Amino acid sequence: MEQTTYREGTLRSTFSFENKIPYQNGIPYPSFDPQERQRYSLEGTWKKKRFQADHNWSMSERTEAWLKQTEKEGYTKRTFDDQAWENKQLPAPENHLTGKEEVHAAETYEDGVWYRKTFTWEHQLDQVVTLKCLGVSYVGDFWLNETYIGFHEGGFTPFAFDVSRVLTAGENTIVVRVDNPPWTTRLDTVPAVNNDFFNYTGIVQDIYLEMVPNVQVARVDIVPLSSAGDVKLTYVIENRTDEEKQVVLTPFLHDTDFRATNWLENPAAKSICTDKIGVNGLEAESMILQPHESKQITKMIQMANPKLWSIRTPHLYVFQLDIQEGDTVVDSFYSQFGIRTIATKETQITLNELPVFFAGVARHEEWPEYGRTAQWDRIVRDFRSISELHVNLVRTAHYPNHIETFIALDRFGLPSMSEIPLWQFETAHYEAQEVRGISYQMWREMIFSSYNRPSIVMWSTQNESKDVTLRKAYNEALVKEVKGDYPDGRLLTQSAAADQPGFEDASMEPLDVAGWTMYFGIFHGSTPYEGTKNFIEKAHQAWPNKPIMNTEYGIWSNADKSFIEKQVEIYNDVQLALVEKATVTPDGKVNPNGYLATIDYWTAFDWYVNHNEFYQTMGMLHMDRQTRKPLYDHFVKDHKRLLEKTNGIGSGMAQAPIRIAHSLVGDEGNKLTFSLDQPTAFMGAHYLQLELAFNQADPVTITLHNANQATSYTTFTLSEKMAIPLWKFDDHVREAVEAITIELAAGQKMNVASMQLSQTGN
Repeated sequence: MEQTTYREGTLRSTFSFENKIPYQNGIPYPSFDPQERQRYSLEGTWKKKRFQADHNWSMSERTEAWLKQTEKEGYTKRTFDDQAWENKQLPAPENHLTGKEEVHAAETYEDGVWYRKTFTWEHQLDQVVTLKCLGVSYVGDFWLNETYIGFHEGGFTPFAFDVSRVLTAGENTIVVRVDNPPWTTRLDTVPAVNNDFFNYTGIVQDIYLEMVPNVQVARVDIVPLSSAGDVKLTYVIENRTDEEKQVVLTPFLHDTDFRATNWLENPAAKSICTDKIGVNGLEAESMILQPHESKQITKMIQMANPKLWSIRTPHLYVFQLDIQEGDTVVDSFYSQFGIRTIATKETQITLNELPVFFAGVARHEEWPEYGRTAQWDRIVRDFRSISELHVNLVRTAHYPNHIETFIALDRFGLPSMSEIPLWQFETAHYEAQEVRGISYQMWREMIFSSYNRPSIVMWSTQNESKDVTLRKAYNEALVKEVKGDYPDGRLLTQSAAADQPGFEDASMEPLDVAGWTMYFGIFHGSTPYEGTKNFIEKAHQAWPNKPIMNTEYGIWSNADKSFIEKQVEIYNDVQLALVEKATVTPDGKVNPNGYLATIDYWTAFDWYVNHNEFYQTMGMLHMDRQTRKPLYDHFVKDHKRLLEKTNGIGSGMAQAPIRIAHSLVGDEGNKLTFSLDQPTAFMGAHYLQLELAFNQADPVTITLHNANQATSYTTFTLSEKMAIPLWKFDDHVREAVEAITIELAAGQKMNVASMQLSQTGN
């Protein structure tokens, strides 16, 4: 079909609130936590037919005329003969995948596909049945037995439809029309531009039917209010039948054991339950629901001496809510949650009221053989690999990940940051979303689909977007909505580009944490070390009462390995600049002058890029998750140093710097030699702080000497106050340092006013 001139879509958000209950497609927006309810999977063999879509048509309001025109080819008819169509195993991307790590290994296919599947229904018909879809990209329209049941826009978030009245005994036919408009061709999609990740088409994630006899728990939202065990519970109970229902709600609380051998075997919360726990305020109660009525109940409970969910100690609880009609339990709902708090205190982020320094890594949710189609076992394997990196944060790329990804992060005890794919939005993109509201829908779906996950500590509004005025207004709107309408206790941030417009970025004002991607010496000018150091110092001056976050740093290694060592060099230089200002030391001491609360390397694994001009090689590991690059060992060594002792959590203040008594015993023009008054152990400190005066700022080489050996380090451009990283010197020399030499550049003069050992870089 020949494409017509772009017209802004007239589809609108399907997500709304009624009496504070989130609704979509005429029903409360449900929980997608795996349950023990009856479930009929629609995975397996489908029939499919590609077509050239009119993207303007796909983005148009679903009127009777639209349906009549779309259905005229007969594909939605139960009697349509689809035998000539190709077979397709779903869920899976429509894009052909070779599984290789090379350009065009993932087919760029951004267009239309029809899918059909006929299945036999042998269950009771007098039940409440929900069609749940965890990811269809980008716009999906659904028919069941020739009845149109609705549409959904957005490829990264889950959605659901009530199909109770459409199913028939015996044979049923489901039909899905998918259109995935090419990135860069429209201003009104999310994402919209030529993103640095892949645009998969089709029924990408799980699709299934879930059954309950009548009344059901639509969702339970759980918010820990304090580390002392104060918890807010919000139940949404739904009656989708034509009859009044009188039911009894009975809540239970279960303990779990993260050391159990089955901890990572099954994403269902029920699978990890151990003992039941008695809790004040957790009592059974009766409820009357009118036909097609949903009710929300809020309760406050107090858990005595709770075990806290924290980094690598993932104590979880499971909340169970039973609905009983007469003597019959008609629904049982389970959801895992943790008691943990996350907050800011001036320049610090606090976890369970203690300062924390996050040093993490990003992960694109993609596998070369499967694209973005996720399964529990694949997810768990990825996080086993990431755990071995010794990080304490995972940035889940630029889009909401699979529901079970965050369940796994809960179980691993790895905090995370989740984001919707507003990637490099400009003025026209923001303006379109203020009319269409799809970005707001995705934001709500992201939050409400993973509401109970303690591992999610930050929501990010966007990545590297440009229009500051509209970006600030958008951030203000989201902050007001979350904190006013559905406060979940998490922090709000964004991932701005350090050069768009810079450290003074006014859109940071409404957010809890000020976050930027930092690519100095690569995209932003300056050099990796000096540019990064200068930027975070100025960012702190601009936002003195906010924690500063680095959301990305790194560089590609290239497919031909031409930058394989450059990747190590850039990583080393940038990380040195970042950790100088860390809020918590590797010993778990709070830096009173620290303000950088988070760093996040980009990324763990290589991934595909939609334009297929190259594939992205910024990972420490190749796509196979097995093949390591040289950077891997450097990264692991550094993050073990940063986090192994304390997981990044602070307790107690860093000691004041200790002055080193020394004498200048040699000045050979290009070398200064200082003798320490007595052999001094440098092992307990992280930095040698020097106060300098000099005539030129060229780098110098500093050498530590003991009785028999020496170890050296070359600085970056000099400043009047230098923090020399002591872990860059050999340990056996640091145990008893007797002398320090400084080799100068030609023509360079220097005076060292003071030397001191410090636990912090500032």
